[in-house]
Amino acid sequence: MSAPPTKSRVFRLPRTTYIVVIFLAFGIWPIALYGGQGGGYSSGAQLTPLIALFVLPVIVGLFVARTATVVTEDGIVVRAPFGSRALPWNKIRGLSVTGRSVYAVLADGSIRLPCVRVSNLADVARASNGRLPEIADPTPKFAPSRRRRR
Repeated sequence: MSAPPTKSRVFRLPRTTYIVVIFLAFGIWPIALYGGQGGGYSSGAQLTPLIALFVLPVIVGLFVARTATVVTEDGIVVRAPFGSRALPWNKIRGLSVTGRSVYAVLADGSIRLPCVRVSNLADVARASNGRLPEIADPTPKFAPSRRRRR
């Protein structure tokens, strides 16, 4: 008999953020291939040290792919581009909201939970399996109607 599936929730940047990586790559293209020459586009492309600018879209893509917060029954895992940190529930004192950011409060400070917003707190509470108090789902706010009143 297998163990029941653990419910976990992954909060990450939206996939549309990769559009920034594409625009950055296309924006760097003329600078990296033609930027070091005085002749502009009329002369051919050359491999110069400016070709190293193509590392920027790779770094931004890595940032988009890796940055996430994973909430499980065991704790919270905060993933950054070059590392991650596991926060077990017994080390977390609570959550703090400052502006649009959510922080996990520990005994020795607090850690920002990337990609988690105030509207996601109900999902975080559900994924914690009772470690956090239940929070009601946010009520959606709709834009006011532009119709004239009679």
